[in-house]
Amino acid sequence: MSPAAIFFSFLGVLLLILLFIIFTDGRYFGKGIMYWVYDRLAPGMFGAQSESERWQALAQTLNLRGDERLLDVGTAAGDLPLSLAARFEKLHVTGVDWSPGMIVAAQREAQRRGLSQRAHFQVADLRQGLPFETAAFDAIFCLGLVETLPGPERNLAELTRLLAPHGVLVLSLYTGLASKTVAISLEHYRQMLAPLGLGDLQTIPCRANHDVLVARR
Repeated sequence: MSPAAIFFSFLGVLLLILLFIIFTDGRYFGKGIMYWVYDRLAPGMFGAQSESERWQALAQTLNLRGDERLLDVGTAAGDLPLSLAARFEKLHVTGVDWSPGMIVAAQREAQRRGLSQRAHFQVADLRQGLPFETAAFDAIFCLGLVETLPGPERNLAELTRLLAPHGVLVLSLYTGLASKTVAISLEHYRQMLAPLGLGDLQTIPCRANHDVLVARR
């Protein structure tokens, strides 16, 4: 094997390791490494391409009116709330992420899209409780996060606390190979959500590696 082939093979393996660390929230390699990688490298990775059409199609499936108070937990570079704010002029959107680097990226993206007056982003960690009043939001999205954190019951209870009556909670439901690494099964979700008063569970296709689970209050 040539030196160039060895070099690019090494880079490929390194990239896979970095992606694994990010998507498992440091479960296997330690939180310190996770924090460093995510805060410094992930803003550019997550902000590279918008999934606006996907998020707008999901909003249509959810029958959002367009004037809800929406929260995106683990917002990364803010693509989901910004895409929906662009579609619905009266939508109130908030995004939180524990990573200061991500929040800076989301704020820059909001400014680039001309939505900085209608979208609010701030650093906040679901594991420590979120700085909002009870029943503050009509729709809460939390994709690719609850699965990676310890204490899912506690984190789901916090999300439910923030959900207004008749509100909707949208979570990831991983499928395929991803379901073997970081995933919560539909039955496990059902067992955790029922005591919180969330029922009427619905699954909606989303990405190749996960559906979304919709729970209504």
